[in-house]
Amino acid sequence: MVSIILNHLHWYPNGLDWVAARGSLFVSAAEGFFFISGIVLGIIRGRKLIDVPFRKAALLLLNRGVVLYVTSIVLMLIFTFIGWFFLGNPGLKPGIRPIDESLLSILAGALSMNYIYGWADFLRLYSVFLIASPFALLLLRKNKWAPLMVISLAIWGLFPLAKAMGSASPELLMLLSWQFIFFAGMTLGFYWDVLAEKWRGLSKKLRKAILTPVLGIAAVTLVVNIILVAVPLLGLPGASGVDAFHSSLWPLFQKHALSPLRLVLFGLWFILGFYLFNRYEAPIKKYVGWILLPFGQNSLYVYIMHAVILFFAHLIIAPGAGSGLLVNAIGSIIVLALIYVAVKTKFLFKIIPR
Repeated sequence: MVSIILNHLHWYPNGLDWVAARGSLFVSAAEGFFFISGIVLGIIRGRKLIDVPFRKAALLLLNRGVVLYVTSIVLMLIFTFIGWFFLGNPGLKPGIRPIDESLLSILAGALSMNYIYGWADFLRLYSVFLIASPFALLLLRKNKWAPLMVISLAIWGLFPLAKAMGSASPELLMLLSWQFIFFAGMTLGFYWDVLAEKWRGLSKKLRKAILTPVLGIAAVTLVVNIILVAVPLLGLPGASGVDAFHSSLWPLFQKHALSPLRLVLFGLWFILGFYLFNRYEAPIKKYVGWILLPFGQNSLYVYIMHAVILFFAHLIIAPGAGSGLLVNAIGSIIVLALIYVAVKTKFLFKIIPR
């Protein structure tokens, strides 16, 4: 969540550039958000409720999905109405509907998800995935994880076809591609304890033989990607050539389509991140747990709050406007602090989904 906030804020340089490499890596924190959300859902609403009637578990998922769908629509409309008062402001997020468009047309676009606006646009994806999750849960309860993954993979594969047809923008078509990472996470979460037991059942030598090359490849690819981003930013020798090479690779890691290479890279980096956080959990909690834990435990609330605060923050300082390091640093810290205080004081906890 900290990475997502800094990336969306886009006030660089700010001294915290290293947290998310300015959002310039081939994989973003957003994939982790959806994947981990799926894992948690598979554990909490899947495996832990295995003895609860399916109808009850399904209603919990549907209710959550509908609440987030309504929240996303309300936020889009609020951002639109407020944005009309700031037309021409360089910090106003692009994509707002014209002020002379009828309210009925705007509402229809929002309800059908053909109109997305503001910094909480991923809520629409999450809400749809939650509404569809009872079907996935039913298959998982019947131990039909393979058919679920085949169906999800097939839907993911429809993205290029839908894009070629030109019926919707790539951003709108993310419903097709990003569901795969969510339901893959949900499946992993449902079988988490089973898989963990099987992993522990392997010999130490075999576990090392499997894990070492995976972690090695993940570490190398991550370092290389960081170098590709850092060299141009720091103005080091060969910056133009490195930047050109980096740009030439971008089409292979399409975000909207969730391209195969992006998926593979995310899988590698997620395993590396999980390994490091698991191994160094104690010092991580000691030094940065004060912000990571409350942000992670209330991720949806943090995401929604960041959308509201960023919308107004950008009207004051436009993203990428070239503000100095000190101003960017202070501004970024203030935004993080406001969200942190909101979490700790449980501001509007009864209204904003968590």
